[in-house]
Amino acid sequence: MSACQTEVKICEPGGGGILLPLFGDDEQEWRKGLRAVLYLLGLLWLFMAVATVSDIFMGAIEEITSKKKRVLNASTGRYFTVKVWNDTVANLTLMALGSSAPEILLSVIELLGNSFYSGDLGPSTIVGSAAFNLFCISAVCVMAIPDNEVRYIKETNVYLITAVISLLAYLWLYLVVSVISEDMVDIFEGILTFLYFPMLVALAFAADKGYITFIKRTNSDNMHIVHKGKLELSDEDMARMSKADGMQISDEELAKYIGTESQRMSKAAYRKRAHDQVYHGKPAEVAKQRNHNFSAVVPAEEPPLSPSGGYVAPPTPAATVLFGGENFAVLETVGLIKVPVRRTGNLSLSVHVDYSCRDGTAKKGEDYEAVEGTMTFLPQEAEKTIDIKIMKDDVPEDSEDFFVDLTNVRCACKEGFAALGPVSTARVVIVDTDEPSVIYTDDDVVQVDEVSRDKEVRVTVRRRDGCGVVSCKYVTEDGSAVEGRDYARAEGMITFGQQEFSTEVAISILASATFEDKEDFRLILSDATGRAGFDPNTDGGADSCIVTLVLTPVEVSKNLAHRTMRALGVNWQKTQKGHENWKDQFINSLLVNGGDDEAGPPSGFQWALHLLTLPWKLLFAIIPPVDYCGGWLCFFVSLMFIGLVTALISDLAGLVGCVLDMPDFITAITLVALGTSLPDTFASKAAAEQDPYADASIGNVTGSNSVNVFLGLGLPWTIGSCYWASVGRTAEWQKKYQSEANFDLWNSGDGKFIVIGGDLGYSVVIFSVGAFFCMFVLFLRRKVFGGELGGPRVCKHITSVILVMVWCVYVILSSVKSLESAAAEVCR
Repeated sequence: MSACQTEVKICEPGGGGILLPLFGDDEQEWRKGLRAVLYLLGLLWLFMAVATVSDIFMGAIEEITSKKKRVLNASTGRYFTVKVWNDTVANLTLMALGSSAPEILLSVIELLGNSFYSGDLGPSTIVGSAAFNLFCISAVCVMAIPDNEVRYIKETNVYLITAVISLLAYLWLYLVVSVISEDMVDIFEGILTFLYFPMLVALAFAADKGYITFIKRTNSDNMHIVHKGKLELSDEDMARMSKADGMQISDEELAKYIGTESQRMSKAAYRKRAHDQVYHGKPAEVAKQRNHNFSAVVPAEEPPLSPSGGYVAPPTPAATVLFGGENFAVLETVGLIKVPVRRTGNLSLSVHVDYSCRDGTAKKGEDYEAVEGTMTFLPQEAEKTIDIKIMKDDVPEDSEDFFVDLTNVRCACKEGFAALGPVSTARVVIVDTDEPSVIYTDDDVVQVDEVSRDKEVRVTVRRRDGCGVVSCKYVTEDGSAVEGRDYARAEGMITFGQQEFSTEVAISILASATFEDKEDFRLILSDATGRAGFDPNTDGGADSCIVTLVLTPVEVSKNLAHRTMRALGVNWQKTQKGHENWKDQFINSLLVNGGDDEAGPPSGFQWALHLLTLPWKLLFAIIPPVDYCGGWLCFFVSLMFIGLVTALISDLAGLVGCVLDMPDFITAITLVALGTSLPDTFASKAAAEQDPYADASIGNVTGSNSVNVFLGLGLPWTIGSCYWASVGRTAEWQKKYQSEANFDLWNSGDGKFIVIGGDLGYSVVIFSVGAFFCMFVLFLRRKVFGGELGGPRVCKHITSVILVMVWCVYVILSSVKSLESAAAEVCR
C-alpha cells in the first residue's frame, strides 16, 4: 500500500462499500463505539444468514449429485444402477463449491466492488479459512470420537493427492505474490491458477479409479489395522494355532473374524450384542481387566514388616503360569481346540492353577462345551493344554468368542510361591463356516402398466444357501417417478425364517392423470444381517440389490399429450410436487424447528434462534425447491443469494475493521474466516460421529482448501489481470501505486494487476508450516492408533490442544506482522 493513506476509508464520510453503510454519511457520523457493537452484531447475524442459505445450496448439490442411471455391463449383458456423478469428482467440484462458496464469492465480489483493485479481505479469508478448517476442524473431529474408538481415512490414495496438492497450492500462492512476479499477477499466472482446479479433479479421479496408486490394498491391510488397534497375534501364536487346530486360517479371515477389539466393534458385532442382550440377558464383559504386574497368591500370611515399620517388596515368584497367547481362532468344524498354558521359572516345583470358561458372544452348551477344573504342573513340565470341544451348527452367523481364565495359582511346596503371568485370560474366536445366504430378486426390472386406479405390485425376494434367520432392509427411491404421486413409499424389513426362501414386498402404484413418458423408481434392498449378502452379479452389487420399476403409459389415449409434454421436457409430476414444497417452505419458515413434530417442544434457545433468523428464513423461502430442473434451479438461485449475503459480509467486515482500526487482513483471518467456516465445523463433527470412516469429516478438508485457492483466487486473479491488461495504466491506478517501491517496474507496458504480497505471503508461509505439521500429526495417529481420529482419551485431548495451539500461533504471528505493516504505512 502507499506510504501515506490518501483514500477515504469505508467508515469515514464519503466512504462506502458495495451496499453499506445503510444510512450513508449520516451513519458515518455516529460514535465509533456504538457502530463497532452494531457492526459486530450485524456480522454475526449475517453469518447466520450465510449458514442458512448455504444449507439450501448444499441441498441442491445433494440432489444433483445423487442422480442415478442404468448402464449396460458388456461382460455380463446386465444393466446396473450407478451414480451419474463420481463421488470423488462430486466432492471436489460441487460439494467443495458448496462448502467454500462464501469464501470464493467474497474474493470475487471484493474485486468487483473495489474497482478491480485487489483487496486484503478476500484472499486473506481464504487462507484464514483454510487454517481454521485444517487445524480447528481436525481438532474437533479428533475429540468427537468416543474414547478408544478410531476412524481412519479409507480412500488414502485420493487423500494423499489432495493433501499434497493443497500444500503445493499455498506454495504456489506464495511464489506468485512474493517470488515469481513480486506483488503482481499476470494473465498467465491467473489462468494457470484456475486451471490447476481441473488438474486436481483429474488426478483425484485417477486415484479413485486406481490409475494412480500410492498405497496398494492387500488382504493383509485389515490385519494391519487390527495390529494398530492393539489386538494382534504373534508369529508364535499363529504357529501354535495352526498346529493345535490342524487347520490354516488365512490372514483375511483372521482380520475379518479376530480384528474386533472390544472397544471398537463392527456394526454386526453391535447388532449381535444387542440381540443377545434381548434374548439371552446382559452379555458378560468381553475383556477382563488384566493386571500386568505379578499378583502373587501366597498361601501364607502377608509379607513381614521391615524393622522401620514399612512393607517390604514382595519377592520374585519361583514359578509363573500364563497362557501361550491372548487370542486364538478356530473354525467351528475343528471339533476340539487345545489352548496352551505355560509354566516358567523353577521347573522343579509342582504348581496348581484353576481354569474356567465364560461366555462372550458365544454361549456354552450352544457353541462350545465349557470346562473347568484344576491343572497340575508336575516337576519339569513346562506346558499343558486345556481341551475345549467346539460345537458345530448349520446356521450361518457372525463369528463368536468366549474366554478362558486362569485363577488361584499355587505352589505345592514351601520353597517358593507361584504367580499368574500377564496373560491370564485367553480369547477364543469361533469362525463360522456355514455357507452364507444370498438375497436376490428374479428380475432387475419390473414393468408396470399405468393404471386408472390404485394397484398393488408385488416384488418377489428370494434367498439361496443357508438356512438360518436372515433379514434386510428395503426402501423405495425416486427416479423420474415421484413418491406420493406415482407410487406410495414402501419401507421396512424383510425377514427370512428358518428354511424360508422367498417373500414379497408390496408396493402401491397410484392412479395417474398426467400424460408423460415412461417413468421409473427403484426398490433398494440393503443392510443384510445374519451373515447374508447380495448377489454381486445383479444390479446393486454385493452391497445391495436394486429393482427398477418402470411405469408405462397407455399410448392409445395419451399420444398427443404425451408428445407435447415430452417436447417441453417437463416432468409434470415433479413440477406439481415442487409447487407444494415451495408453499411448504414459506409455512415451515414461520415455525420453530421447521414444524418438525418429532423435534419435541422447542426450547427457549430454539425460540430465540428462530426469531433471529426468521427474516432470513422468509427471504430464502423464495429460493425454488430442488424439485425443479433436477435441482439446478435451486443451485443457481441459492448461489445468487449467497453472493448477496457475501457482499453484505464484505462491507460489514470492512466497517468493523475500520471503526476498530483493525487491518482488513486481521478481520479476514479471524472474524470472517470463523463465521464462514463454523457450518463446516458442525457438519464435520456430525460426520466424524456417524460415519465409519474419516473421509467425510477431515478427508475432504484438504481438497476444499485446494479448491479455495484455485477458484477463490484463480477466478479474481484471472478477471483482474485481464481487466487491467485491457484498460491499461489509468491515472487512478498510477496515483494508487506511485509510492510503491516497484512502481517504476510496474509503470511500463500494459496495465498490471497488483496484489501486494507482504502480509499475505507471510501468512501463507506460516500456514504451510502448520499444515505440514498437522498432516504429520495425523499420519502419526494413523500409525500409532490405527486412525486419524479418536484413540485413547488422553491422546485425543493432547492432539486437539496441539492443533488448536497451532491455529492460535498462526493467527498471532500473522496478526503481529499485519499490525507492523499497518504501523509502517501511517503518515509521518
